[in-house]
Amino acid sequence: MWRVLVLGLVAAVTRIAAADQLSEADLARKRERGYVTALPLAAYSVDFGLGGGARAYYYWNGTRADSRFARTPYLVRTFLNVFASTRGLQFHWLDLDAPKVFHSDYRVRAQLILARNINSNYFGFDDAGRRDLHFPGSPSSYDRYDAYTDAQRQEAGGEAYTRYDQYDVLRPAAITSVERSFLDGRVRVLGGLGFTYARIRDYTGKQVDATAADGASVQATEAPTRLREDCDRGLLVGCTGGRDNVLRLGVTYDTRDFEPDPNSGVYVDLSVDVGTVALGSQFDYARFLFAARGFYSPFPCRADLVLAGRVLLQAQSEGTPFFTMDVMPFIEDPRTGLGGHRTIRGFRQSRFVDHVMSAASAEVRWTFARTTIWSQRLAFIAVPFADVGQAFDAFADLSASGWRPSYGGALRVSWNLATLGTFEYGRSAEGSGIYANFGHMF
Repeated sequence: MWRVLVLGLVAAVTRIAAADQLSEADLARKRERGYVTALPLAAYSVDFGLGGGARAYYYWNGTRADSRFARTPYLVRTFLNVFASTRGLQFHWLDLDAPKVFHSDYRVRAQLILARNINSNYFGFDDAGRRDLHFPGSPSSYDRYDAYTDAQRQEAGGEAYTRYDQYDVLRPAAITSVERSFLDGRVRVLGGLGFTYARIRDYTGKQVDATAADGASVQATEAPTRLREDCDRGLLVGCTGGRDNVLRLGVTYDTRDFEPDPNSGVYVDLSVDVGTVALGSQFDYARFLFAARGFYSPFPCRADLVLAGRVLLQAQSEGTPFFTMDVMPFIEDPRTGLGGHRTIRGFRQSRFVDHVMSAASAEVRWTFARTTIWSQRLAFIAVPFADVGQAFDAFADLSASGWRPSYGGALRVSWNLATLGTFEYGRSAEGSGIYANFGHMF
């Protein structure tokens, strides 16, 4: 699959001239004017459990007489997302995106987010933590995550390590940015601001669920967590949370034919986050991300088949607070990794995090069926995929060894071209993951 990825990226670059607007077939399917799509959210993930909520989109496409109609995914898109899960994740999100606002070369994005996760993962930033699963009370390390968590729950002397790798974080955020287009929209330069606050709670000394020697469910006192150990040793910045305000700068090169579900083109983004006291932040740091995606249709006249690939490299300075080190500031939509739904599927969320992170993914996206129900255009996409990634303490540690692979498959449903839901299953050496969400992984 990696050879397919490389060939697809090369082919996408050679077809740049034809990849800056919708194909004739997709243009014919695109709806005019405004419409609403709304879906209940019913999701399951090994990281957050069973979750439910709703997301509602409003799109304004304009008319075919508008020169922007064939060259933008929409003229205005806004959505409201409300979500909560059985394992204590809450994610509420109001989003606005307006490409080519007022017929200009500017694009405006804005987000209000309220997120809380009482089981946010922290696996440490050292080679030992990345190499295997272990905790102080265990006689050995573990290859499989299920066996590891079972061992953590074992009560001994009134204590257990049930939440050794978790902490509770509450993060409200406001993010806004403005992009300016150049070279007929292919190059965009971005400037923006992000204002967030993190409230951190550690589980050390709290009462947690545990398993007694006879197998009975009991309550026990949480032993010192990995986070508490590393904070006590002075290894981390931001142990008590605080204000994390950043200046965002970025540049993109984009020749995709249709942003939400591309068939051809490339998308390259380079972004920098600068945390600074000048914006009221309690932290001074810098984060750099480079990512490149390519999309190629090898048989456009015979099958709706797309070869898609992404590579990324991120580096961040020593002053970065630990609770934001897993953030990857993609210009379109910041994500968290490595591990979980958006990077190395099949590993736990944020399983591999450090000052330097790199990953690659390859997907084969085959649209095998289309239909129209009550004037709603639906398409069904089968997606086998493979991921690989690793984290390092510094650039000098980058090497060809120690990379962690995963693989799996997904079923995605496109609704009126711009809304896309996905159900994914990924496998790794440590276990597996099931994910349900919106949008392509990249």
